[in-house]
Amino acid sequence: MSAALETAMRTREASAIALTADRTKAMAVALAGLPDDADIEVDALDLPTRAAATVLGFHPEHVRRLIRSGRLRARRIGGDYRLALDDLWPLIEARYREPGRRRVARRR
Repeated sequence: MSAALETAMRTREASAIALTADRTKAMAVALAGLPDDADIEVDALDLPTRAAATVLGFHPEHVRRLIRSGRLRARRIGGDYRLALDDLWPLIEARYREPGRRRVARRR
């Protein structure tokens, strides 16, 4: 991740730097609390609802609404949801996309 941040800094594009910083923040939150010597698979990292809300900048209840509406995938463990870190990337990247026309799905 430090190499990605360094590359983004060289481009000097504010959106590239901010996106990389947000991704780094998400990784740091997912790794927090894990032992330093733990073998980690990045694809297997997941976050509880509250941590995912922190990463996304949303209220935890909004994240739960996104899950219940099917716009965000999660699995239920105990009384809370766990979200795969990979499933958060599209929401993080959406912040930095150029505004454009929304495509509305046609009903058949």
